[in-house]
Amino acid sequence: SDPIDIGGLSFRFDHNFEAVPSNHNETDNLPPNWEQFSEQTSPLSKSPWSSHFAQPNEPHNTTYSYTGLMGSLIREEGHIYSLATSGDLLYTGSDSKNIRVWKNQIEFSGFKSNSGLVKAIVISGDRIFTGHQDGKIRMWKVSAKNPSMHKRVGTLPSLKAYIKSSMNPSNYVEVRRNKNSVWIKHFDAISSLSLNEDKSLLYSASWDKTVKVWRISDCKCLESISAHDDAVNAVVAGFDGLLFTGSADGTVKVWRREIQGKGTKHFFSQTLLKQDYAVTALAVNPSATVYTPGPPMGLSTSGSGRVLRSFCPTETC
Repeated sequence: SDPIDIGGLSFRFDHNFEAVPSNHNETDNLPPNWEQFSEQTSPLSKSPWSSHFAQPNEPHNTTYSYTGLMGSLIREEGHIYSLATSGDLLYTGSDSKNIRVWKNQIEFSGFKSNSGLVKAIVISGDRIFTGHQDGKIRMWKVSAKNPSMHKRVGTLPSLKAYIKSSMNPSNYVEVRRNKNSVWIKHFDAISSLSLNEDKSLLYSASWDKTVKVWRISDCKCLESISAHDDAVNAVVAGFDGLLFTGSADGTVKVWRREIQGKGTKHFFSQTLLKQDYAVTALAVNPSATVYTPGPPMGLSTSGSGRVLRSFCPTETC
């Protein structure tokens, strides 16, 4: 493929869609030389999960020459569906219904949900939110006395909120043909969770084609967004009140949040992408300066077509 310039280096893509320097000799087994990238240009240099190698004879050199695979964490209990980090801890969720906690690449602790395989995990302070196959969001809290202990402290929606909502006929919406449900509850698997910038709101995406908005302070469901024509596979809260959703219908949509009194309302802004295969993952950089092969971009997507795309949702990129 034609070379692409990044930071003064020229890159091309091989048949595996991996970026390699255009002057790289494919018979050369040495790793690519990344010494031209400084600590400022890559968030990897600040990550506790990355391995950095200083240049010879420069023990205090902050640049790194290569970042590669450090190892694999193996726990034979089914597929891994979700990952989240908090400081030096890694949380993993699987179809075994277990949430494992890893530290220094070894298992640190774990806790188990009674039902619903773990599809998504997000962390806010000492609280962990997990999204499950059974359509529920479970909330856990880290013990102040023993950081390896986790206790379940709630479910979204709460039983009290669900019963109260179910008593009002106006709270029911049609979710399938001849089937109604209260709007505050997902009736299908939760696929993705995301926190907004100040971590005051939690977003949950579901295969029921909706995204729900939760206020973390009181765990109240503020809004349900009918987001897509098929399962919503990914949701990520971005910058300036923007929300991004990706779906099995092949689209990526942008929503804008507006404050209305004590509540909040999201309005459709635009469709960033429409393709023939499902969008399965989204990632956003709040500064809109993600280092990608090409111009600076703010949003990256991944789909079942094995293609990674980048977009700039604002005019500042």
